[in-house]
Amino acid sequence: MNHTSIDFIIKKCRKLFLDKLKDYDLSWKLLKNSSIIDQILIKIIRIKNIQSKGYQEIKEEKITDTYMDVINYIVIILIKLDIFFVLNFDKISCHDVIFLYNKKFEKIKNCIHEYSPQKIFSINNVLKNILYLKKNEEEVPFKKLEKIYFKILIETIFLLKKFDTKIFIVLFFILY
Repeated sequence: MNHTSIDFIIKKCRKLFLDKLKDYDLSWKLLKNSSIIDQILIKIIRIKNIQSKGYQEIKEEKITDTYMDVINYIVIILIKLDIFFVLNFDKISCHDVIFLYNKKFEKIKNCIHEYSPQKIFSINNVLKNILYLKKNEEEVPFKKLEKIYFKILIETIFLLKKFDTKIFIVLFFILY
């Protein structure tokens, strides 16, 4: 497993998250998880459509940006789950959110070795899991819910990594 590219993906997602946090603050606190799941679903369908066509109509938002949006939306749901059970929802600060965001990615980095490089990851698996959550989120126990979100998150990271490693190599040299 090439952890450098995973680290790079995490770094890019974190930068995007922080930029959006500056623009939108904690507005996502007002959304129900089901609304965020709908946003994820829209992004995943966009990815599937681009992949099936082989090109994208809207050039301003690249497919890699869409993957990063999915990753960040899932992390937001995981943060919301933490906030619901641990913190006073009304008193959460941007600093708390950044701390929780970083904590989620540390957990991902610590468990990513459990996923075999031979495992087949697909956007269809992600879609299937999102649709399952859309239908059953209210009935799924917290620990299982968290586990499903982490599975989707890790699979999406691997899909983004697999999508085009060349993009990240080029970005790396441009940014550094």
